[in-house]
Amino acid sequence: MSEPQELVYKRSHVPGGEPESFEEQLREQFRHAPWLVVSFLLHAAVGLILSNMVFAEKTKEQKVAIQAEALPEDIEPIIEEPPPPPPEEPEEIEEIEEDPEISEEVVDDLLEDDNQAPLDSPFDSRNFNSVIGVGGGAGPGGFRGKYARRGSGRSNSASQKAVDLGLQWLKKHQAEDGSWGAATFNELCEQNRCDGVGHFTQDIGVTALSLLAFLGAGNSMTTGKYKETVKKGLRFLLQQQDRDLGMFGRPNEHTYVMYGHAISTLAMVEAYHISHTPMLKRPAQKGLDFIAQARNQGRAWKYEFPPNGQNDTSVTGWMLFALFAGKDAGLNVDLDAIADGMAFIEDMTSPSSGRTGYETQGSVSSREEEGGHYEAFPPENSECLTAVAVLLRVFNGEDIDSSPIMLKGADLMMDKLPKWDESSGEIDFYYWYYGSYALWQISGKYWKQWQGKMLDSIVANQRKDGDELGSWDPQVDVWGHVGGRVYATAINTLCLEVYYRYDNLMGAR
Repeated sequence: MSEPQELVYKRSHVPGGEPESFEEQLREQFRHAPWLVVSFLLHAAVGLILSNMVFAEKTKEQKVAIQAEALPEDIEPIIEEPPPPPPEEPEEIEEIEEDPEISEEVVDDLLEDDNQAPLDSPFDSRNFNSVIGVGGGAGPGGFRGKYARRGSGRSNSASQKAVDLGLQWLKKHQAEDGSWGAATFNELCEQNRCDGVGHFTQDIGVTALSLLAFLGAGNSMTTGKYKETVKKGLRFLLQQQDRDLGMFGRPNEHTYVMYGHAISTLAMVEAYHISHTPMLKRPAQKGLDFIAQARNQGRAWKYEFPPNGQNDTSVTGWMLFALFAGKDAGLNVDLDAIADGMAFIEDMTSPSSGRTGYETQGSVSSREEEGGHYEAFPPENSECLTAVAVLLRVFNGEDIDSSPIMLKGADLMMDKLPKWDESSGEIDFYYWYYGSYALWQISGKYWKQWQGKMLDSIVANQRKDGDELGSWDPQVDVWGHVGGRVYATAINTLCLEVYYRYDNLMGAR
């Protein structure tokens, strides 16, 4: 009987040797065991290292695959370092840089010193209500701002329709370079040529005033129905600003150049305040810095730069409005300029009557002396500068209930309510604008009486025909011969935005 197959082994080291048992072979192998163990351990170690390398490579590939799947198709995956945070407001900056109508040099200069992150805006999605119209914006019943008036009152459908028509007219008559030409706007008429041209020296001022009307209606350079209109207008103003001096326009170019700078700065500040587009921060700040430079030491402002010691309430009013807006936007503002400017307003206001004068205490409003202007529009028909002073006091934080001088000013305005009478010389859009904003803040019986007369005068006399549709005739107004139809339309549109403009643009918290 033969041995089992699994126990029969042939000696390999002895030729012709007899088969040996399994036990004998096992003993033979154990004699060489140390070398076998070492060989086994070495092979095992090498195999373990190779397997770990393969596993690590597969793991790395899986991680890359997972990251690639998690990223958008147009972004390359980054493994070793996390991607840097996105730049502040990238869409706004890129949109302006890529637009061929504004030079790269202008953009580079604007962004050169803009190394700070954008300031926190009070007009974020939680606060800025772009839904305007009938009682729109932050109107009564909604969120009220720092300068929001008390009481009730709403814009009606007729006044809002007038605003819409006014903005449409302004859009149609904006030049390709983004400006509104006081004397050349009618070159853009489609049917008949609009009349009522002003003077070309007012182009910067009326462009800024028109921009304020679009901004007041909730538009910015990135949002709103008229964002392209706003963008073009801002681009024009940027190109008019002296990059070193900060002034919009050229010093002493004409009598009204300081008005143009103040209104342009206000427009730039409000545009920055709404959108917080970083490229608007520097020109807005430089405009405010120039206002501080243009002030008479310890006093206020007038027409000249460098200042020559003369001051008036009208120019000072616009300068202070720009400073208040800049302060509210978180920009750097000369607080001494505000304090001294308000001290000048106090000096110009008669304690007994409450009237604020032009260059002397309690005097009447200014009028041009040439061309029968003074006789055609008697200054005693207006309380324009009193309205300016009352609104400035509101912006300065004075309490209406504890300020008898403000109520005296309001009483004076009640005696000169808006009235569209072309024969009496009482039409003063400038006065109606400031009076509306001042009395909207005071509210009560003052606003109730003023509002009805204001709407009857402005809404009822808006043009409803031809290329003039949506505009106002400037010839009947005290300053219409200077600013023309663009001025008349912009300031009356702003007047009708009183129900929501400052809730949207200043002080919203």
